[in-house]
Amino acid sequence: MPDRSRLSHKWITEEFYKVHDVYGFRATMFVEWGFRPADVKRTTERIKVPGAVVKEWVRTAAQEEAFARRAESEGHRESAAELYYRAALYYGPACGTIHKNNAQKIELYGKMISCYEKFIDLFEEASLERVEIPFENGKSIPGIFQAVPGVEGAPCVLIVPGMDTIKEYMPSPYHNHFRRRGMATLSIDGPGQGESNVRETWVTVDNFERAGSAAIDYLEGRPEVDASRVGLYGWSMGSYWGPRVAAFDDRLKACVGAMGVYLGKDPLFKTGKPAYRANYMYMSDVHEEEAFDAMAARMTLEPVAGKIKCPTLLAMGEFDELCPLEDAERLFEMLGCPKELWVYENETHTLGSRLPDFYLAVADWIRDALEGKFGEGHARRVFIDAR
Repeated sequence: MPDRSRLSHKWITEEFYKVHDVYGFRATMFVEWGFRPADVKRTTERIKVPGAVVKEWVRTAAQEEAFARRAESEGHRESAAELYYRAALYYGPACGTIHKNNAQKIELYGKMISCYEKFIDLFEEASLERVEIPFENGKSIPGIFQAVPGVEGAPCVLIVPGMDTIKEYMPSPYHNHFRRRGMATLSIDGPGQGESNVRETWVTVDNFERAGSAAIDYLEGRPEVDASRVGLYGWSMGSYWGPRVAAFDDRLKACVGAMGVYLGKDPLFKTGKPAYRANYMYMSDVHEEEAFDAMAARMTLEPVAGKIKCPTLLAMGEFDELCPLEDAERLFEMLGCPKELWVYENETHTLGSRLPDFYLAVADWIRDALEGKFGEGHARRVFIDAR
């Protein structure tokens, strides 16, 4: 049975949409991922009720796709590449808002993939490819691999998005902080994420770490990568999945869990906005309330924290609405590996205004970790003052 008390909050959500930019709180994140500020602004200004999210992001994506086709027909490869890239990104919020594999979602996902593939065909600034990572039961995990141009045996960063974000979002091929520091990247849609959802590869309590290990297996076969130097960057729900990969696979040599959801999931699934719970029920294919609560109760890093051996960075806002700061402190104390905790003053879950400098710092930290700069016993807390 549906949770009636949570469904009764629908009117609050609708009123919020009427008076706020529905994606305003994500604007900085979108821009860092490659969304253009003017496109975000004009799209969100048109969204006045929740039901318009899909319609208006599709409108913007289709416009960019049409511009891309025109540029391509005129022989303007560089413009066409960037416009196809934008179109793929803009189909993303539309796809992510639909929490079922209906005909509309499958059609929109097909358009997003098509635009991204057109972008890859036209993009000439660096090596970029869609890949398939063998997984369980004859399935595969989709990924996007970006090599360092002209380099073999480079270190690599495995990118794990959050529960309502996708592999296409990060890193931007036009502004890849990792590649600029000599690191390849492999971004994945693990179980329950993005393209894996439309393939019905659902997330369970323990299969994401196996997907992470499968990704490392895949990297061992890439000559562009030194698989003895693989790190991981995960954000939001990726801050939970990523450390699980590190706990069960000691081939991982660095791990970052940002915008944390580290321990208990009540702030996310019981007191957070209802869409979070609805989305994860879809991602896990668990639709009965009691069964979902039983699964969520097991979703904590407490049982595995002591198994993590690689240098680990926890980073979060001081007032993260999805993860109390005391949870980050507790997890930090549980870790026996080289470790750091960064707390951004006054920031909430998405780290808002700090993302432009945060991504630079994270790329530096992972490179340092993969170069062996954090020895046994390293433990550091950093409180980053508000700007």
